[in-house]
Amino acid sequence: MRIDLKLWCRLCALLLVVVLFGVSGRVLADIAPPRADQPTVVRAYLYLDDINDIKLTTGTYSMTAQLVLKWHDPRLAFASSDQPDATPKVWMGTRAERYLETIWHPTLDISGEKGLSANTIHSLSVYPDGLVSLRQKFTTSPRFAGELEYFPFGRLNLDLTISSVIMDDTQLAFELGELSPREDLVRVDAVLHGNWDPLKVQWATGSVTMPDEPNRKLPQINVQIQVEHDFVDGVHKILLPLLIVGLASCGLLWMNFLVQPAFSSPRIAGIVTLILTTIALKFALNNELPVLHYLTLSDVMFNTTIIMLSLAMLASCAVAAFFTDGNNAHAQRLNRWLRLVYPVLYVLVLLVSCLVLL
Repeated sequence: MRIDLKLWCRLCALLLVVVLFGVSGRVLADIAPPRADQPTVVRAYLYLDDINDIKLTTGTYSMTAQLVLKWHDPRLAFASSDQPDATPKVWMGTRAERYLETIWHPTLDISGEKGLSANTIHSLSVYPDGLVSLRQKFTTSPRFAGELEYFPFGRLNLDLTISSVIMDDTQLAFELGELSPREDLVRVDAVLHGNWDPLKVQWATGSVTMPDEPNRKLPQINVQIQVEHDFVDGVHKILLPLLIVGLASCGLLWMNFLVQPAFSSPRIAGIVTLILTTIALKFALNNELPVLHYLTLSDVMFNTTIIMLSLAMLASCAVAAFFTDGNNAHAQRLNRWLRLVYPVLYVLVLLVSCLVLL
């Protein structure tokens, strides 16, 4: 069987052209920015939809927001003298995603997040003058910052950092458009869920140095939402229950089993029940208490309450032991001292612990 050499050469040349076009085509190649001599200005608009799930145990929170990016690309302009009032071209959903792959656009990342963020492109519009508008919605779980030494009282900074992935400040520059809601704290409170009250919402542009290339800086948008823990929530979940436990323990000490021996069991059992109740309360609030490398006000209050209840239980057992051995005088003296000194010592230990924390 003879092979036509010319036909074989043509087939090889055609195959080579196809391969080269596939490698160097627009799908795989980087797309040049609109201007090579100056950074492309991208104007950002951020609309907060929902802020929730502030987890003190992991140091993260969840946010859902809409991000609109606008920039000019003269290469996409299509207005002419014949159509001066041409309407913009609009792509929706997956069609917008496919068309976005064929044009230059900023690639962004949310810094400091835990896990991956979900991003959905809603629409892509190209106006006659080359203005490009990209509307997308994202859900993410960034980390927050703040000092919680005085929890259940304290403030947090819910930080959100949107940064360029690879384009540095010589190629891309952010410009702030609108952040909503911002000034109206009532509207901010409507999107902020949980036992937190908004104090301030602000944003600014900045830059960060690339770790592997110190000479290059990536532009950023830094959003900060300052919130404060609800005072009433801290009172009725932590302070009030611990106050009731402390008062109940003082009341139990006035059950004088030296006069009525049958009171010994309810008194000691009652204090043990208060100890177990305090520990159970702390476990019940486990998801709402911060996990930190330092003690907070709530930790001090829980630990102080448990220690003082334990001392009251041991002292009551000592009174019962003296009484059983026939040392009524020692039992009376210790019991009287315990009823008078215990409340003062309780408050004093609690105040000293708080002062040390301060």
